[in-house]
Amino acid sequence: YGTIFKIKPDGSNFVKLLDFNGVLNGREPIGSLYYDGSFLYGVTQRGGTNNFGTVFKIMPDGSGFQKLKDFTGMPDGWRPKFCTLISDGTYLYGTTIAGGAYDFGAVFRIKPDGSGYSIILNISGGANGENIYGSVIFDGTHLYGMTELGGSNGVGTIFKILPDGTGYTKLFDFQSVQSGSAPLGSLYLEGGFLYGMTSLGGANNKGVIFKILTNGSGFTKLLDFDGTNGGSPYGSLISQ
Repeated sequence: YGTIFKIKPDGSNFVKLLDFNGVLNGREPIGSLYYDGSFLYGVTQRGGTNNFGTVFKIMPDGSGFQKLKDFTGMPDGWRPKFCTLISDGTYLYGTTIAGGAYDFGAVFRIKPDGSGYSIILNISGGANGENIYGSVIFDGTHLYGMTELGGSNGVGTIFKILPDGTGYTKLFDFQSVQSGSAPLGSLYLEGGFLYGMTSLGGANNKGVIFKILTNGSGFTKLLDFDGTNGGSPYGSLISQ
């Protein structure tokens, strides 16, 4: 069902911190951990009381494990996938690919002690998008994310929302050949631009790398994957 581990950068001192066991603490963590200086926080896409996934925290030495949330499905949310929690200093924010009020996924927030859980965005399907793979990111004002499907062309969207759940804006509808389709990762923010990838679409239907301004203008396709340079990326960009 998966593990949590740590290892030094030189490859020494591997330590397994936790074995996931299903009902009690979840299973199949698909995403990364978030560290706040005291605890590591994460999600599992399955397991927990309802087998819809969990939110948890654990100390870096493997002690202090706490299950903060059991997902319940509709209208709560379920199956966070490729989701890494982020923080604005008060709440942790994450996504689910299903559940919520319409069963098309949701953006949620929860406090580090497990209190204050709420859905701040119900993905409603159709023109507003369907299914969030990956995480939201935070620029100090807005949260930004993507849906895999839906939107005006049925192949995904980029959106932003305020942390209190107000101010939802759809920034972009993916257009398959012209701009890619089915993003399965998270956005990266640098210099006023959001950078990301799609798993399909583009000139060769193998995905693209793109950038777009945070106001939804200035979309630019930076690369078409063609197979020889890779294809169908699952994941997120980073910068050095």
